[in-house]
Amino acid sequence: MKLLLPALALLAVLSSARADWAVQDNANPDLPGRKVDITQDGVLRARLIYGEGQIKPYLRVQGEEGDGLNEWSEKQQYPHHRGIYIGWNKIVSDLGSFDLWHMTHGSRMTLAKLEKLEAGKDSATIVATIEWRGGKADAAGRDLLLTETRTLTVSRPAAQTTQVDAQFVLKPARDLSLGGDLQHAGIHFRASASVQKDAKDTSYVWDPDAPGPGGKVESREMKWVRFTFPIGGRWYHATQLNAPTNPVEELSWRDYGRFGFFFKKELKKDATLAVKYRFVTERAGGLAAKPTEEQSAAFWKSAEAQYEAFLK
Repeated sequence: MKLLLPALALLAVLSSARADWAVQDNANPDLPGRKVDITQDGVLRARLIYGEGQIKPYLRVQGEEGDGLNEWSEKQQYPHHRGIYIGWNKIVSDLGSFDLWHMTHGSRMTLAKLEKLEAGKDSATIVATIEWRGGKADAAGRDLLLTETRTLTVSRPAAQTTQVDAQFVLKPARDLSLGGDLQHAGIHFRASASVQKDAKDTSYVWDPDAPGPGGKVESREMKWVRFTFPIGGRWYHATQLNAPTNPVEELSWRDYGRFGFFFKKELKKDATLAVKYRFVTERAGGLAAKPTEEQSAAFWKSAEAQYEAFLK
């Protein structure tokens, strides 16, 4: 990672004089590692956090009036949950079985290179190469499980609304399987640690409208999930939209604000798996307490409209 820092320092703000957006890689005085800030007219909209001292790269989304929607704390419940992130707690190959969710026994995700930092008038994009490594090497000294290319495009389609289009392309370095269980694998959103104390007031809607007891919805037709929660005295929605080309088996959710889609997959060496999601965070208007059934029905319709726009 130290060898990368001089090159990363050269990746300054890539924006024209007319551009509303900017993206910049910097040291991070608040947390271990480094940060890539995405701003619009000087206002922070999202931040990619990575580097030495971080067990995994993750994206933090900023809400309105300075609200951090994915603030992380070492003292939070399940500190391995961080922002918008990806992982599987059981990745099996010829090297053995490794947990790239909790990052135990030497397993790790390392951002090897920032391939692109690009800002324009309507959005900003980060493209990063991330190496997933196990805690054991083969006879040749190689511990690489797969190489991920992560593309994150941040925009503001409406007032008080931030959109993250996220693509994860996984290329295995050896035959392997992505496994585990829905509560510890997949592509997830974790709300700020402060939401934990208000967990009784949070709520979810999803499509298809199937039963979801115990934080589990079994369906291969999952389209989207929306989480409504209070933070900083204000209410927000966080919605994850699932592209129809993605594999999906189950939706995982928790009332403290961790949710995402899960699937298992067998992958051959050098084959690629590409999955796409859209995350939309926005102020939830008209709320002062946990949503009523009528409000939840309205939220369902709004999320469905966002999904239809995503398909287009």
